[in-house]
Parts: sequence; C-alpha cells; structure tokens
Amino acid sequence: MDFGVLGPLTVWRAGVPLELGTPKGRVLLAVLLCRAGRPVADDALAEAIWGEAQPKSAAKNVQTYVHRLRQHLGDPGRITRQGQGYVLRADRDELDAARFEDLAGMARAALTAGDPDQSRRLFDEALDLWRGPAYAGIADVPALTSEAARLDEMRLGVLEERIDVDLRLGRHSELLGELTALTMEHPFRERMWAQLMLALYRCGRRADALLAYAQVRGVLAEETGLEPGPKLRDLHRTILGGDPALDPATTAEEPEHPTADTARMLPPTLGDFSGQQAELAEIEAVLRKDRAADEPAAVVTISGPGGIGKTALAVQAAHRLRSSYPDGQLFAALAGARTQPVDPVTVLGRFLRALGVPATAVPDDPEERTDLYRGLLAERRILVVLDDAYDEEQLAPLMPASGTCGVIATGRVRLGGLGGAHRTELRAMSEADSLAMLRNSTDGRSASATPAELSDLVRLCARLPLALRIVGSLLLSRPHWRPADLVSRLADEQHRLDALRYRDLEVRSSFGLSYEGLRPEARRLFRLLGLLEAPDFPLWAAAAAVDTELRAAQELLDELVDVHLLDVTGTPNGQARYGFHDLIRAYARERAELEEPAEARDDAVVRVLSALLALTDIADRDHMGQNMFQRDASRWRPERVEASLPPSVPPMTLLDSERVPLVTGVRQAAELGKDELCWELAVGGHALFETERYFDDWQECYETAMGLAKAAGNVRGRARLLISMAGLRYTRRRYGPAEESNTEAMVLFEQIGDRRGYLEALSNAPFFLVPNGRLTEAITAGSEAYARLDAGGQVAAALHAYSQVGLAHLQAGRPTAAVEVFTEIVAGARQQGIRTLIARDTYWLGHAQLALGRHAEAEKSFAELTAYASDIGPSGAFYLAHAWGCLHLARGEYADARRRLLEGVEVARALHDPMFETRVLIDLLDLHLHDRQDPQAAIAQGEHAVEVARRIDYPYLLAGVLDRLARLRAAAGDDGAARYLADEAAAVASTIR
Repeated sequence: MDFGVLGPLTVWRAGVPLELGTPKGRVLLAVLLCRAGRPVADDALAEAIWGEAQPKSAAKNVQTYVHRLRQHLGDPGRITRQGQGYVLRADRDELDAARFEDLAGMARAALTAGDPDQSRRLFDEALDLWRGPAYAGIADVPALTSEAARLDEMRLGVLEERIDVDLRLGRHSELLGELTALTMEHPFRERMWAQLMLALYRCGRRADALLAYAQVRGVLAEETGLEPGPKLRDLHRTILGGDPALDPATTAEEPEHPTADTARMLPPTLGDFSGQQAELAEIEAVLRKDRAADEPAAVVTISGPGGIGKTALAVQAAHRLRSSYPDGQLFAALAGARTQPVDPVTVLGRFLRALGVPATAVPDDPEERTDLYRGLLAERRILVVLDDAYDEEQLAPLMPASGTCGVIATGRVRLGGLGGAHRTELRAMSEADSLAMLRNSTDGRSASATPAELSDLVRLCARLPLALRIVGSLLLSRPHWRPADLVSRLADEQHRLDALRYRDLEVRSSFGLSYEGLRPEARRLFRLLGLLEAPDFPLWAAAAAVDTELRAAQELLDELVDVHLLDVTGTPNGQARYGFHDLIRAYARERAELEEPAEARDDAVVRVLSALLALTDIADRDHMGQNMFQRDASRWRPERVEASLPPSVPPMTLLDSERVPLVTGVRQAAELGKDELCWELAVGGHALFETERYFDDWQECYETAMGLAKAAGNVRGRARLLISMAGLRYTRRRYGPAEESNTEAMVLFEQIGDRRGYLEALSNAPFFLVPNGRLTEAITAGSEAYARLDAGGQVAAALHAYSQVGLAHLQAGRPTAAVEVFTEIVAGARQQGIRTLIARDTYWLGHAQLALGRHAEAEKSFAELTAYASDIGPSGAFYLAHAWGCLHLARGEYADARRRLLEGVEVARALHDPMFETRVLIDLLDLHLHDRQDPQAAIAQGEHAVEVARRIDYPYLLAGVLDRLARLRAAAGDDGAARYLADEAAAVASTIR
C-alpha cells in the first residue's frame, strides 16, 4: 500500500487509487499518517476532525470514522487500538514523506562519499515524489499545520541541496531559468539568491550577478528592514573582487581535511545507527537554516530516558551537519545524570583550547572564560554538542551568543528553560527500526534467527536502543549462543535486567543513574507504581500508592516525568495518564522488591485498587442514580479520588479510561487473595462492561473473581457475581442461562439473609420473563419488585425493574397501559437525574405512543431520547436510528424510514446484537409491505430475519418476523409458503402468555 501526503492525500493499493470517504475521514487518515507508528489520542483526533465544535459523542464518532477508514483501506490491521488512541502502521517505503527523507539522506551520503552524480540522481528521485504542497487542501487543520510546514520547508532545503550539487557538477547555465523562477517565488530565501548569483557569475554574467544582489537587498530592505545575511554579503564582495575561489574548478571539491583553525571534537558515529529518521530530519531542518550573527543561536534539545539513544542521535546529526558548520564542532559530555555533573567552567577551558587559545591564555575567571568563548564563536559557524546536561544552569555559560552557531543539547530532564529551543523527545523505536538495528548490530548473526525470534527479541528489549545494542553485542561475542537462547534468557521477567548487560553496557545502571538523582519520596513512588499491572494510571492512583495528598502526588509525578522515568501517555478527557517504558517498569519492580517489605508492597497495590473501587462507586452512582448493591471492601479516600476527576466529564467516561486497569486489577486482587476487593472490582465494572459492550473483559473478570470467591467461601461475593453473569448473558441474548444465574443468586442471598441482594435479584427477574414470553409473570414480578424496592429507598433499581412491566404491556397489545408505565418511569428518572433510564424509557414510551397513533407525542419522546442517547454507549445509536425510522414509517415517509431503519440494521450488526437486528428487521419488513418496491428483495430480507430471530429465545420477535414473511409470501402469490409461515407464527405466538 502506498500513502501519499506530498500533495493531496492519496492511498494506492496494488496500483489502484482508493476512495477515502468523507472529508472528516480524510482528516482522520492524515493525522494518523502524520504520526505513523505512534498512537494518537482519541481527544487529539476529535480536535483535529471537529476543532472546537466537537459533538457530544465525539469519542464514539471517532470510533465510527476509524471503522469506516479501515473498510476503505481494506486492511483492518493497518489501524489498531493502543491505549486511549489509535496507531496507523505504515512502513517507511509505504509513505512518500518517509521515502523522501530517506532518499535525501542517501543523496547526502553519496555526496559525502564523493559521488555527486549519484547524489544528483537521488535528490531528483526524492523531489519527484512531490505532487503539490504537503497535505494539500487540509494543511490548515491545526494538527497537520506544523508537519505540513516542516515537510514543505524540507522540500525547499533539499531543492537547494540539489542545486548545490548541480553547481558542483558545472551545470550553472542549466540552472538559470529554474533559479530565476525560484527567487521570484521565494524572495526571502537568501541561499537561492546566492545560488543564482553564483550561477550567473560562472556563466560570465558578473554584472547580472551584482544586479541580483541589489535586487534581493532591495526586497529585504523594503519588506523586512534587514540587510542580507553575512553569507550573501561575503559572496557579493567576492564577486566584486573576481575571487578565483568562485571558479568551478576550485570549488568542485571540498578539502579532505579541516583547516588548522577548525575544531573537530565529535566522537565517531555508531556503525549500527538505525531509526529516528524523522527526528534526525527535524534536527537538520532547524540547524541548517541560515541565521544572522545578531540573531539567537539555533538550539535543539533531545530528551528521553536512559538508553533511548539521545547521544547517538545527537552525534549522528552533528556529523551530517558538518557542511553547514564548516568552522568546527565542539562536543562535551556533561555527566548530568551522575552524582557529580561536570563543571561548565572546566568545559569552557577545553573548548577554548580546541578553538586555538593557548593553555596559558585561558582565563581563570568563569565570566572571562564565557566572554572569550562567545567572542571566538561570533561570526563563526560552529556547532556545539552538549551531551547529558543536568539542567539549564549548567548549560547557560556554554551557549553561543551568535546566530551563526548551532547547539544540540541532550539530557534526561526536559530542558524547558531554554527559550526558543526546538524540543525533540525520544520514544521507543518502531518495530521495523528496532529490527533493522538488531540486524545491523549483529553483523549477520541474526540471519540464523527466525522472524518470530527476532520479533521476540525486539519485544523483550521493549525497542530500547541500548537494550538492542546489548543483545547484538551478546550474540556477536558468544558464538555458541543462538538467538533462541537469548530469547529464553530474556523471557524471565524477574531476571531480564540481569541478562541485558555486556561489559560496560548495562540497562540497569542506565536507569539507576536517573533513579539515584530523585528525592526519596519520588523514589518510593517510582518503586510502588512499578508494582501495578495496569499499563497506565491517573493522578489519584499515584496518590493512593503512597497514601498522600493529590498535590504532593502531582509534584512527585512531575519529578519522575522530568527525568523520563515515567511518561505522560495521553490526556484523555483532560486527565493526564502516566505509564512506564516496559524495561523501566521492570527496574521499578526490582527496586521495590529490594527496598520495600512484602507487606508494604501489598498494601500499596491494595490502596490503588481500593481507589479504583471508589471510582466505580462514583461512576455507578452517576450512571444509575444510586449505588446498586451493598459494599463491604474498604475504599481509599473516595473524596480525594472524586476531587481529582475533571468536573465536566461523566464519571462513566472516566471509568472507561480505567477499563484495562480494572481487568488487571481484578487479577492482582485475586493474586493477593483479597476476595472482597476482587469480587467488588469485578461487579463494579458491570455498568461499564454492559454500556460499552466489553463482553470479553466482563467474562474474564467474572471467572477470575468467582474462582477466588468459591475458594474463600464468600457466599455474598458468589451471589453478586452471579447477578453480574446474568447481566452478561442477558446482554448476549442468552435469556435462559441468564435466568438460571439470577435464580441461583436469589437462592444464595436467601441462604445468608441478604434482603437487599435478594430484592435486586428479584428486580432482574422480569428482564428474563419478557423475552421468554411470560408476560403476565413479568408484570406481576416487576410490579412487586417496584413496590418493594421503592419502599426500601432503592428508587433507581425500582424504576429499572418497572420498565419491564411497561414492555410486557406493550408486547401484550396494551399500549395505553404501557404509556402510563413508561410515563411514570421517565418522570421518576428525570427527578432522580438518571440519564440512562431517561434514554431507554423515552425510546419505549415513543414506541407505545406510536402504537396508539400519537405521532406528535412520539416525536417529542424521541427528541428527548436524542439528547440522552450517548449516555447508554454504542447502543444509543441503535435506539436513535430505530426510533426515528419507526416514526417516519408511521407517517408514511418511506424514503426517510428506509434510510434510518437500514442505519439501525448496520449498527445492530456492528454490535453483534441479534435481538436489536431482529427488532429493526420487523419494521423494515413492515416497510416492504407498505411500499412493495422490490418483492423478491423483501422476501430475502424476511428469510434472513427469520434466521436471525431463531438464534435467540424471544417468541414475540420470532412470531413477528414469521408473520411479516408470511404476508410478503402471500403478496407474491406463494400461498403454500404463506400458510405454512402463518401457522408457525400463530404457534409461536400461542406460547406468549
């Protein structure tokens, strides 16, 4: 597959262009491509698509757009869910922007190797990829603006480099037309004017070259009030003087060795340098720009955790920038992560000596050293590389004062105090780059490994460059080790850090340097957070881990983030989430086991899980109007958990962010033998799992918690979990097994005398009776549960049970009674502020009103449903489509009815819900009976509806589809099939009582 962003957005598969859907879908794809291989958070995608005018259901709409985009691409695995966002997988050779950068890098390498012809061909190949401005037509989307500008700037820079090669090859006359047009199009790019002046001079047009200088000088003076930069001024002087150095013969080759007054202090580049090409290109783009001496120096900072490759990237970039800084490169290792960082005064002494100052002439006074250093760098083009900085104060004396110089500063801390700096934060490499590094560093030893073994090594190294380099060194130095042997050694998580060591290279010690520099409180938080199985966590989890105030926890988190021992993984819903790099998590656990007693470790995990339990309470109370069941396990400071939550975000949405931590938390509670905590966490996720239809997570939590509850003899826990299982089976439309689980729960509650639990199980009974066609029993049971629960103050549960009484009346053909029941429920739900009940029961109220022919009242009910549908998760889209489709059908608006009902079918199938699908198919068959547009298609749809209805034990729905299909068959003249179907419909209907 080929993705194109160097111009209008395009995707080609096997040479065929793909249709990309709506403009919003194209923006979604563009933003994912902009950060290919890296997760893009849901809220960032929503902001890109809608800006400030985001719909209330933005997160769900993003899911829909992603689903459609996967369909357009025809490769669902291209876009995957990761954390709270999505990742698009695209190899570098599949994305034209990446191919452009790679070809440009190859062109530079060819030039360095002395092959300008090959360099010219590669530059041409890179530039030929462009079809127009980057992200043409959508570059004004804020999420794309900076990337589009970066690519467009890079294209111009590469174009200038190609022109330099042409000048070197003596093609000055061929360039005149192109350069004339380019200087008109980009009048402020002095490098292009310099190239035009040089080409004119070499063509024997010295006067025209001087006129070109006068022209650019006038443009700059008029538009900016500035004089041309020093390079352009120097070229003007040399042209005036007819300097022989401008002759092609003398400029064709660069000197092989630096001049005597040129400082070269860079360490060698790594032979196995791989990946980080995008970051490398960004650094080059920033530091290749010409600046006047009176401007600030261009500064790039590179930050990231130990072992991520900061130094390697800085050195690689510095070597590639040598031509842009011909007066030298200075390098200093500042040891910022060590106990004693290097004194900048000492570094100044080394730099001054490298710049030609005799040792005896180096001043002792620090300020005098700085002044002399900056004076020597003024008007000279020198690149300063400052590796492993401790902080901005250490860097300050080493910063040049001239815009002719550039700086690359690396550090484990984020050097936020360097104003105007371009900041680059390194993350783990992509899998493709990691595999490339592994192959490069093993000198062919990896050839004996299977693709699965190489992938395992990359995964176990967590794509950390230092770890990958250690693995490569181990394979090279131990010829008797097979790649499979190393996979086996690294698979032992407890000893993985022991295995990642080769001579002076060690992952553990790299992390240890950052760890030892923390305050004791931050070290303790780091240790305890490492014990959590959750992939990421919010502020309240950190506060619970060390049992402290939110503000104190935030300060400690910030300290860990500053030194890259912890990452901010995203800010969904305005709430920051934090997570570990996999190997750093292993180090944190190791420190916890060495420094924390077992009891303290367990207590920390229990506190965090107890805080999560408090969040489930908050979400359940907001979602259902009250906490639905008695709770026995302790909660960690619910008031602090609640205080940490964004006030404008529904708690259930925040709990959705904790879905994976909830599942892993149930497992951790089981491992610790905390049965009350375990089953309450599992049951606490019930509403979330049901609303968002996380069936696999629901099943896993149930099985884990039930196993522990049985082993511990916890009868109440077993009963509560059985009610949860009944809910799962009901939602999966397995009504018989759901009733069995609920009945078993009632028996257990009776055994232990838990009246409240028994009443809740009783309130669930009507939900299984209605689908089974036992409508009279459902009305009796639902009315009894309503009265008893309401009298006991469990208003939400009472209204919940009563809704089935209304549905039973509706299915029994008593819509007037149903309207009365649903009207009472909706009024009570409004009074209690239970949005989920308002949504579900305005849906049923509207259907009952339609059955009575009250179209205007139904429209009012469905309008209220529209305002609340998002509160019931993905199902809300079905309720809306079906409700409005039925209203259009009742009014005879058949085109609109068909559109909305087909939308309902699509949503039902996406939800894998046969009951929803059957319900909406019945109304589609009614539509066919009214407009009779395509009888054969209608019959085919009816037969499909019968197949779907037979998969669920719901006589009312099965009788409905059989009846409609019988009438469709009769209308088509197939009387025999019609009678057979009508008889079966009547037989099924007779079981409903």
